[in-house]
Amino acid sequence: MFLRKIMTALAVTVGLTFVVPALVVDSASAAAPTAVRTIYYDASGAQEFKADVDEGAAAWNKAVSVIELKPATGTQATIKVYADDGWPRTSSNGFGRGTIYMGRQAVKDGFYPPRIAAHEIAHALGLPDNRNGRCDYLMSGHSSPTSCKTTTPHETEAAQVTRNAGGLFPATLARPLEFKDCWVF
Repeated sequence: MFLRKIMTALAVTVGLTFVVPALVVDSASAAAPTAVRTIYYDASGAQEFKADVDEGAAAWNKAVSVIELKPATGTQATIKVYADDGWPRTSSNGFGRGTIYMGRQAVKDGFYPPRIAAHEIAHALGLPDNRNGRCDYLMSGHSSPTSCKTTTPHETEAAQVTRNAGGLFPATLARPLEFKDCWVF
């Protein structure tokens, strides 16, 4: 509104005849569209967990409109997913970059594989663990009960990934961040 008054005063002073409202843009309604960041993941090494990884990626695609996780193989993939007999873990090398291990130990202990995959993908998207024990928080990880079957990120987790995609989390890191989702006794 203030800008409109200034532009109108300027137009009257200079003697211009144009419609001022055409020059004023409401910043709330005209937010610049955010480009979608495509992140490629390779689940060919995930063995029996491949479909679970795809389901976890789909959950993130549905929750965060500024990213699109797509399956790929070879050098195009910046997230590599493998299966092993340990606990799930992720080594993140920056936003949308990392190595995920889908550990069979968590599945053996009763945790839901698609939830594990969505949780580990979140680490590669810059989210840390949030061991609050709540099933509605994907990043609660193994602190939530094994009955948790949701793969949907909490709205605060989705918002953080949106911010990370916008540059809050570095694209590359000097040293990988290690996220180990296991009980330590």
